[in-house]
Amino acid sequence: MADMFLTITRANIKAGSEKDARALLKKSLMPSDGSKPGDHIPGLIGFGLMRSKKDASMFGLATVWKNEASFDALHKNPNAKVGGHWVQKFMAFTKGDVKGEGFYIESL
Repeated sequence: MADMFLTITRANIKAGSEKDARALLKKSLMPSDGSKPGDHIPGLIGFGLMRSKKDASMFGLATVWKNEASFDALHKNPNAKVGGHWVQKFMAFTKGDVKGEGFYIESL
């Protein structure tokens, strides 16, 4: 388990754009063919889309990876470096910085 890697990204969404931002994330990250995200992205175990209890404009995205090398392999992909098409669309919904960080999972 110590090899598992977690990323957490958070962003404030512009007022009135929450529904569209959520729809874009779900459409971009959840395969529509009934498969799991990890069936399409090697090493991705899963992801979670979250919304803050205290601030409805704050969204979070957590991804869990088999290991950090799996995450790094995606990051080295030239399309992933710029985030692909959906990240640019998502950024249009945000107000301010999008912040992310990686963590080693030590226990669950």
